[in-house]
Amino acid sequence: MNKELSRLFENQNPLDLSQALQHYACVSIILRGALDDLQIGFIQRAIHPDDRWSGQIAFPGGKKEEWDRSALHTAIRETQEEVGIILTQEEVIGQLDDIQARKAGTMLDFFIRPYVFYIDKDFDVHLDPNEVADFFWTPLKHLISPERATTHGFIRDQISVELPAIALDRDVPLWGLSYMITQNLLKQLKPRISN
Repeated sequence: MNKELSRLFENQNPLDLSQALQHYACVSIILRGALDDLQIGFIQRAIHPDDRWSGQIAFPGGKKEEWDRSALHTAIRETQEEVGIILTQEEVIGQLDDIQARKAGTMLDFFIRPYVFYIDKDFDVHLDPNEVADFFWTPLKHLISPERATTHGFIRDQISVELPAIALDRDVPLWGLSYMITQNLLKQLKPRISN
């Protein structure tokens, strides 16, 4: 575990939505690399007509199942199932605020709990093609670069909507819930990121 990164999370009390919302999903934010050149792992979700976030940039993870011992166990299990990366509790450096899920501006009755991991090991990626189209690394420096700031547009109730986004050299930018979670992470890591 990276002690310097862990210190950025140690006095934090992440927002807990479990009293207000019963159902939730957990995601893994995976960091690697040198402190002055950190990278973050994203997935691109598989195209699936029944998936409300089909094709979007996201983090590996999924909903908590009855047999999961804890929220953290959910994040670890789902990451292994989706991309084949085996994370451990010892690699956790922090937890971000819970964030209520939403779709097209409508708040949904569950929340996302993000865990942050730092890894310094080699691994093979094995994608579950039913859920994940790709796993890729992006330098954190790209996420704060003004040149990559963009918007993502869509139609909601016959009205054109533009939301903030980050261009990641892919067909779709980083936007929506994953964008919001990423912004929370960047605030937490601000002391360690430079352009």
